Amino acid sequence: MKHPLFCLVTVAALSAPALVAAQPLDCPQPAPVFAEADANTFDLAKLAQTVGTTDLGGDSLHAVAEQIRADYPDASDADVADIMITAFCTYLNTDAPADHRSEANVNAFEQQAYIAVFGGPPPESYPRQGWLYGN
Repeated sequence: MKHPLFCLVTVAALSAPALVAAQPLDCPQPAPVFAEADANTFDLAKLAQTVGTTDLGGDSLHAVAEQIRADYPDASDADVADIMITAFCTYLNTDAPADHRSEANVNAFEQQAYIAVFGGPPPESYPRQGWLYGN
């Protein structure tokens, strides 16, 4: 006698890690400085695509950070780092290839974003260190 339920349970159990990996991350909302800026309309989807497809090996994220600073001069370094990481989180939830969600890739992005914004590791006073994968 065949047990179709056994097959279904086996398939569900084997695919569970893939389903968990596909769960949306809980991305924080952009800081008020980005919503309150009258001169610019903040486009999180565009920034998400920009940071998500940026080469982590060069100065590309530094250029993104500098552009954010130019567009939003009232944004603090922490605001700039947060919005870049929020945008990357948004990218991971929408357009990212599966390998971009790996812990190694996420950690690499965070470290490069910190270097681009803070010039190295974030100061101890920065509260969101490593928050993305602790999600």
